[in-house]
Amino acid sequence: MILSNLSGKFVLPGDFLGVIEEFMAGDGTYEENGRIFSAITGVILFDSVKRVISVVPISLSKPPIPVSGDVAYGYVFDVNEDSAIIRMCYVEGKGRLSSEMTGFLRFPYVSLKVRFNSMFDVVRIGDIVRVKVLNSWLPFQVSTRGDSFGVIFARCSICLSPLVKRKGKLFCNNCKFYEPRKLASDYGVFKFEEGG
Repeated sequence: MILSNLSGKFVLPGDFLGVIEEFMAGDGTYEENGRIFSAITGVILFDSVKRVISVVPISLSKPPIPVSGDVAYGYVFDVNEDSAIIRMCYVEGKGRLSSEMTGFLRFPYVSLKVRFNSMFDVVRIGDIVRVKVLNSWLPFQVSTRGDSFGVIFARCSICLSPLVKRKGKLFCNNCKFYEPRKLASDYGVFKFEEGG
């Protein structure tokens, strides 16, 4: 068995690792009839000085899943008159989701303070939003009620330039055009990390 191919190799319980003439069985292994096998799922660790072969367990932690009360970030995927589909990508305190999860924003859960005529005045496709998750099962229901929830970044519907907050609405410096949105209190202050 070639040692350089051995260390770091992923193994499952019962996988053959070597013979007792070559190695001593270490943690996470067992010996049977002079042969050494993996007792756990993990990666091989070889101590070349002591000639001991071990298997180190791999932490199979669950990827984060939103639950009721979580604050999530995502982008607006679709909008119609009375609802919007949010693709959630990140949950505060838990990290990036392993895959995008869909949240439904219904018109009654938009705002308690401001009255909007339709969902098109609340969000537009491509807007980045901060939402509160209302349930812990699929389909996720989300809300933008509260000052800290709503659109945190948006682009002009005409020229796609970033919009700036002016007079409680969003303004395009290029088109000189105002657009309504349900804004989070920190719109324009929130910073995005580039890359992965």
